[in-house]
Amino acid sequence: MERIMDRLKWIRGGVAALVLLGMASCAKENLPDAEPELKSYNKIYFVQASLSGNINFKVYVDANKRDTAFNVVNITVGGTAAPDHDIPVQFETLGQAYVDAYNTQKGMTAKLLPEANFSLDRDVVIKKGTLTTGTLPLQVKLDGLSNGDVYVLPVKFNATDPAHPVDPQLQIAYYVFTCQQMPVGKYIGNIPQINEPGVRVFEFYDDLMLRDTAGNLWVYPLKGRQTLGEPVQVASGFENVTSLFFNSGYKRLIGVITTGSYLNCVVSWSVTNVPDVKIGDTLLAYKSADFVAVFSDTFFPGVNGAWYGVHATGNSFWYFTLNASGTAATRSNINTGWVRDIYKDPCIINNAVVVNHPTGLLVYLLAANGATFATDRWMVGKGFFKYSRIFSFQNKDLIAIKANGDLIRYADFDIHGTYVAEL
Repeated sequence: MERIMDRLKWIRGGVAALVLLGMASCAKENLPDAEPELKSYNKIYFVQASLSGNINFKVYVDANKRDTAFNVVNITVGGTAAPDHDIPVQFETLGQAYVDAYNTQKGMTAKLLPEANFSLDRDVVIKKGTLTTGTLPLQVKLDGLSNGDVYVLPVKFNATDPAHPVDPQLQIAYYVFTCQQMPVGKYIGNIPQINEPGVRVFEFYDDLMLRDTAGNLWVYPLKGRQTLGEPVQVASGFENVTSLFFNSGYKRLIGVITTGSYLNCVVSWSVTNVPDVKIGDTLLAYKSADFVAVFSDTFFPGVNGAWYGVHATGNSFWYFTLNASGTAATRSNINTGWVRDIYKDPCIINNAVVVNHPTGLLVYLLAANGATFATDRWMVGKGFFKYSRIFSFQNKDLIAIKANGDLIRYADFDIHGTYVAEL
C-alpha cells in the first residue's frame, strides 16, 4: 500500500473535465522541473496522467445505447524527434488496492469499475516515425452500473525500449465515472406568438419578459414555478428597439434604437421588478451609425453586467460593458467566424458560450473575466438545431423554443453533460 500511495503522490492535482461527445485538447506537458536536460523529453508517458490526477466522466445509466466509447487514452514520446522504430505498449488495469489508496488521498468512496463493465486494447504500438499511439478508446458498458455510484479505473501502461524509457511519474491514469440519469428538458408552457417576427423573449429578474410585435412588454411569472404563470402587460412603446434584453447586473433594459434621434444607438432604461414595474428614461449608452444593421437582434446577456453580440462584419463576436450609471458602454472584438445561420442563438451558461450548430449544441469556454475565449470547446447535445430558438435563464438554465411555441427548460444545464433535444 505504501508503494501505491507513492504512485498517487506523483500524480498532479486538478481536474480535467472530459465529456461524452467531445474532449478537452490534450497538450503535451513538460516533465518535472527536477529533470532540466532536454534528454528527459525522450521518455514515454501517459498523456492523461500528465493532465491531472483524475479524468472525470458522466455515465448515463438509463441511456438507450448500453455501451459508450470514451476516446481518452494516449501514450506519447516526449520531445520532437520521432523514434526510428516501433515501440510496443501494453496496458494493464490495476486493482482494489489502488482504488483504496486513491479514495484515501481524495476523500472519496469510489468503487473499482468491474471488469465486466469496460474494455480496453491491451497491446498497442507507437509506430515508427510518430510520437504517439494516437487517441485510443476506453469502452464502458452500462449494464449493472447504478445511478449515483462513482467508479474508478486505474490504468497503467508499460513499455520496454532502450532509447525511450518510461517516465514512472506519468505511468498511471485514474479514470473516474459518475453514474446518473440522463438529463432531460421539461415543458414549462406555451406562448403561441413567440415565433412571430419581432417577438423577443428573455429573462427578467426571476421571470420571463416578452416583447410582442406591437412593442408591448409582458412578464410571464416563473419564479418558484414549474410552469409559466399568466402573462401581465407592464409597458408599451418598445416596437422600435432591436436586440432588447434585461441586464441583471445593472437592472436595466438594453437595446438598439431603430428610428429617431437615437437611431443605431445602444440605449438603456432602468427597470424595477414585479409587481410594480417602472421603466426610467432612455439613456444613451453607445453612439453608433450602423448598429441596427450590423448587430441586428444578436445581443444577449452575460454575467456581472457584461453582454455580447455578433457583428455582421467578419461575423465577429463582441463583448460589451457599461459604467456604474448604466451609460458609456465599452466594447471589444474577442473572436471571429460566428456565422449567424450556422452558430445560432449563442447564450451564456456558467462561464461558457453555448451555441446551436447543425452538428450539435456546442460549448466554448470563456476566460474567468468573460472578456476572452479560452481554448477549450466541445459538444454537449444533439438535435437542438430543430428548435426555433434557445436562450439562457439566469446563466444556469437553458430554455428551448419549439416551432409550436412550447418552451422546454433544461434546468441547471450541465456544460459537461450530454443532452438530447426533447422534440
